[in-house]
Amino acid sequence: MINNIQRYISLSEEEKNYLNSICSIKHLHRGDHLLQEGAVCRYDAFVLEGSLKGYIIDPVSGREEILFLAIADWWACDLESFHSQTASSMNITAITPATVALISHSAFNELLERIPKLEKYFRIILQNHAAALQTRIYLRNAQDAKSRYKTFLQKYPALNAAIPQYLIASYLGISAEMLSKIRAQKD
Repeated sequence: MINNIQRYISLSEEEKNYLNSICSIKHLHRGDHLLQEGAVCRYDAFVLEGSLKGYIIDPVSGREEILFLAIADWWACDLESFHSQTASSMNITAITPATVALISHSAFNELLERIPKLEKYFRIILQNHAAALQTRIYLRNAQDAKSRYKTFLQKYPALNAAIPQYLIASYLGISAEMLSKIRAQKD
């Protein structure tokens, strides 16, 4: 996590030690929930190992609709629930065994007070997140399934290697069968 932060800002040894002191480590087995729908998101999680999925359950079909995928070196939380401390509408579950560093809501706010330059880091992370969401909306509305998958492969090769294809299909808004057909085609 420190290395990730230091891509954008530098931290003193004292700041690194403080950041480490406020984090707790949680190990998740495959299928364990980091967050369940209806609960308040009390932690922002930085993925140290493994992979997670953020999703909602479609009330009509009962299917999982993937909102985000997260692998090592990525953040994972319900931003709305975390910052407003209200009930979440999503679930976050381990796809594979995972280890995450957790920062509680109160510790997060104290962290920003104590190390103000972290505001810049989290602003950059949120800007990147917003840009990725904007791109995802554009792709779902303006591109066909094959183009979406091709763009996904270009942007997220590490995700493609680490995440099961049926989850990637859900993330792209296509069926697993359609993704299988696309992958079978030769360009």
